[in-house]
Amino acid sequence: MDKRTVIVTGGSQNIGLAIAEGFLAENCTVIVADLNPPENDALIFHKTDIADETSVKALMSRVSADFGRLDVLVNNAGICIEVAIKDMTVEGWDKVMDINVKGVFLTTKHAFSLMTNGVSQNPAIVNISSIEGIGANPNHGVYGASKGAVASFTHNTALEYGPHGIRCNAIAPGWINTPFNAKFLEQYPDQTKVKFEITSLHPVGRLGLPEDIANAALFLASEKADFITGQEIVVAGGRMAKLPLPSL
Repeated sequence: MDKRTVIVTGGSQNIGLAIAEGFLAENCTVIVADLNPPENDALIFHKTDIADETSVKALMSRVSADFGRLDVLVNNAGICIEVAIKDMTVEGWDKVMDINVKGVFLTTKHAFSLMTNGVSQNPAIVNISSIEGIGANPNHGVYGASKGAVASFTHNTALEYGPHGIRCNAIAPGWINTPFNAKFLEQYPDQTKVKFEITSLHPVGRLGLPEDIANAALFLASEKADFITGQEIVVAGGRMAKLPLPSL
């Protein structure tokens, strides 16, 4: 991983920040493409709206001018809104799809020339999907649809970019301890009980950490994963392997 040039979209907080700092710890040059800067000054910030093609082009132009190549692209940026399908507005649907799907398309499209200019080291793309693209949670219809699209797009990117030496894989996180999930838990009065119930869904006996996703991203971007492409790797503590049972 030494001295590779990496872009992490949405890298200013939560899972994205853990991924960005994970690559930084491996002596990579890390560019965070986000609307707000990260608190870690060692990360290079470029204000980017990934749903806007002009903004994405400006990001890639800067990386080209400053570093001359791109070795790893991590498409992490994403949003979720909680609303029933019958109450979903077209504006809400479009907003989630613009960021979660169109954003992945635009960065992948405009990263191609930087990853195939003859100087990139083992170029790889890692997309962050979700187990909600595989299963479903209530009121997450548009989020689940967007993440299912990311998984499908990953397969197609691997197919089309493979002949050019670029691998592409996705990571489907399960429950990860982030401020977003912490806020979700705050609506329940008995915090201890709800945390126990959610933890019990995971055979490993704990909830996920942002670093768990960062570790998977580092592996998939490394030479150790040279023969892995077009895959969606579930990182969910075994949650998808456990069939639900009624209270006994």
